Order: sequence, then structure tokens, then C-alpha cells
Amino acid sequence: MAYSFYGLILTLIAGGFPTALSLMTAKNANQGARLFKLSFSLLGILGMVIGFLAYKFSPDIALYLGDSQLTAAIQCIAPALVIAPLLALTRGFIQGMELYGSIAISEIIEQVVRVVTMLALAALWVGYGNGFAVGGAVFGAFTGGIVALLFLLILLRDNPAHIAGKRGERTTISTPALFSLLFQASLAILTTRLIVPALEFLDVLIIPHRLQASGLTVSQSTAVFGEIAGMATTVVHLPTIITAALSHTLAAKITGDWKNKKSKQFLRRCQLAINLGWMWGIGSSLFLYLYPYEISRLLFGTEQAVMAVRYMALIPVLTGVREITTTILWAQERQKDPIIGLILGSCVSIPLCYLLSGIPGFGYEGAVIGILSMEVVAVIWNMAVLKRDNRAIFLLIPLIFETLLLLFGGFAYYLAINYFMLHVSPPLLEFVRYAAHMLVFYGGVTAYLIFRFLKMNNLKLFT
Repeated sequence: MAYSFYGLILTLIAGGFPTALSLMTAKNANQGARLFKLSFSLLGILGMVIGFLAYKFSPDIALYLGDSQLTAAIQCIAPALVIAPLLALTRGFIQGMELYGSIAISEIIEQVVRVVTMLALAALWVGYGNGFAVGGAVFGAFTGGIVALLFLLILLRDNPAHIAGKRGERTTISTPALFSLLFQASLAILTTRLIVPALEFLDVLIIPHRLQASGLTVSQSTAVFGEIAGMATTVVHLPTIITAALSHTLAAKITGDWKNKKSKQFLRRCQLAINLGWMWGIGSSLFLYLYPYEISRLLFGTEQAVMAVRYMALIPVLTGVREITTTILWAQERQKDPIIGLILGSCVSIPLCYLLSGIPGFGYEGAVIGILSMEVVAVIWNMAVLKRDNRAIFLLIPLIFETLLLLFGGFAYYLAINYFMLHVSPPLLEFVRYAAHMLVFYGGVTAYLIFRFLKMNNLKLFT
């Protein structure tokens, strides 16, 4: 619940500036450097003001969210509202320069520091109550962010010649005019990015209350929402790391192709990205559907998340393809189209969440249907728009064929592994058996996906 508030406010502060800056830097790195300096100062000031207000009014915000114990969590996450937008902006600039290694190192640094902080403070503060334990956990967003930001700023300061060597053509456009273009692009991207955390925030307000209306107690409704929006959502979004990385590296390249009118190269890269995102998403969704019990037991030490993980197994393919198609539309300077898809999805999701989660005995399933419906509508819209303008950007029949092949083959492979584990392999500890079963399955599916992707697109692994 605290992270839902944080995600919404963070999106409001940073807006679409990081992505818009990345795309503008990919087109002209010199103007990107000018915009980075100006945007950094403005976001820093805005983050400090909003972070202070969040800290000051944390008790009121916690009560509005329905749990007074959230006060400490909101206070502890307030400093991150200053740092996180600046970190995102810096990464956006470096992404436009295509210095992905530096971004990767900063991500690792951020997560290591964040997790260490979370574990340490949650353990130290749990004696003061759940509210303080959660506050200690979310404070990791600040410590991880500030260390990663310092790393990137030192990198930019110590390597001016390396950065300057990538700047390319000069521009005669004034800085105010450039910032106006950046602001317009970021506003459209902000609207797209804002819809998802806004919906998550609305889920916090709607689903627990509707679950209570269906007959559950306050603690039961909070637990069910935690299983869906906390446990399951964290797990099912893990495979989208691959599609997010693909989208991240794709943005600068296809933006440059589009600007330089390299139509064939642009189309080819888009085809490869969509095919890979689709196939990886289907394989990951199959894994989540077949292994919810093992995942829940290994990660959470309980069976409570089994239903939620299985119900939300489609997230990897839906979210992954939506991110990739959105990036393609942004590269074409068509920021409005993804917004329309998400708005349509929201118009379907909100009523479904409200109506279905309030039905006695159907609240769990109703909440999941409402959450998934937004992704389904947004993906269909994005793909329809791309298909309308260029029918060759992806071929639906081959994708359906590959999907069926993967599903049937994957299920048969799962049964074969299961038979081997039960009748052939020596007895193993429960967690070892679960881990081995999952590793063999996901490893095999990944190898198959690589082989089929290369064959579908006439590519070679080694040249």
C-alpha cells in the first residue's frame, strides 16, 4: 500500500521526462546534454517540495489510505521522492547516449544497497510494530537511489571526453524552445505512465473495501489484496525484466532509425522485438501457471499466494508486449496512441474491479479479472494500431502457431520432468526438488525459445 502511493507520486514528479530526454538525446546528444542540466535542477526542486509535503502530511495520507500504521512507511519513503526522479532522469540521459553498461552497474548498486537496507531496518524495527518494520523496508528506496545517483554523476563528471565524443551534430535551437519540446513529449509520456500507477492506487482504495462488502473482515480483505498486489504481482512481473531491458535498448535505436528514415531497419528491429517479447512472455506465463505452488512455497514459505500467481500468470506476455509496442509508438512520435489504449483499458478495469470483487465468494477472482482486463485492452489496442499502419510489423498466424506449439510442448515437457522426479530421481529435500524441477523446466523452455526465435527470424546464434 505504501509503494502504491510512492509509485503514483514518483510518476507525477518525474513524469515522462526520463523517457522523453532519452528519445531526444538519441536524436541529438548535444541538445540532450543541455536539457539534462536544466531538467535536473527543476526536478530536484520539485522533488524536495513534494517530499516535504508527503512527510508533513503522512498521518492524513495514511488515514486516507485506510491504515494509520502507514504513517511511518510514508515518512520513510518521502526522501526517496527527492532522489528517485533525479536517478531516473540521469538514466534517461545515459540511455539516449546508449551507455547501457553504466546503467546496468547503477541498477545493481541500487538494488544491493536497497535490499541490505530493507533487511537490516525491517529486522531492527520490527519490535516497534509492523508500521515501523514496513517503514524500515521502504527506506531502502532512498539509500539505494542516492548511492546509484552518486555513481552516475561521478561517471559523467569523470568522463567528459567520452560523453562529448558521442554528442554529434550541434543545434541552433534555443534552450527554452528545446525544453518546450521536451515538456510536450514528457507530458504525453507522463499520461501513459501515470495511468498504470494511478490504477494501482485506485485498486488500493477499491478492492479491499469491496472485498469487505462481499463478506470478508478487514484483516481478511487486506490479506487477500496483499496476496494479489503484493506477493503475486512481484512474482509475475519478474520475467518482464527481459522485455523491459529489450524495450530499454530498443528505444534509442529505433528512434534513430525513424528519424533517419531507415524504414527497413526500423521495421526489422520492431518485428524482432515483438516476436521475442511475445515468445518470452508466453513461456514465462506457462511457467507461472504450472508452478504456483512451488513458487509460493519457495519464495514466501506459505501456500497463500498459489491462487494469485496462477490467476495472474498472463502478466508477463501482456505487460511485456504492451511495453514493447508502446516504445515503438513513442519512437514514431505517436505518444497519444498508447494513452488511448490505457484509458480504454481503465474504463473496463475500474467497473469490473468494483462490481466483481464485491460479489460474495467471487471477490478474489473478480479483483484479478479487473486488474488483467486493463492490460488485455491496452495490448489489443497497441497491436491493432501498429497492424493498421504496417501489416508486416508482426504476423498473427505464425505467432498463434508458435504459441500453440510452445503450450503443448511445454506441458508435455512438464509431465516428463514430473515423472522423472517422482519415479527415477533419488529422494530429495522438498525445497531442492522444487528448485530442481523449476530450473530444469525454465532452462529447457528458455533454450527452446532461443532456438525457435532464431529459426523464425532466420538468425544465427554464432556468426
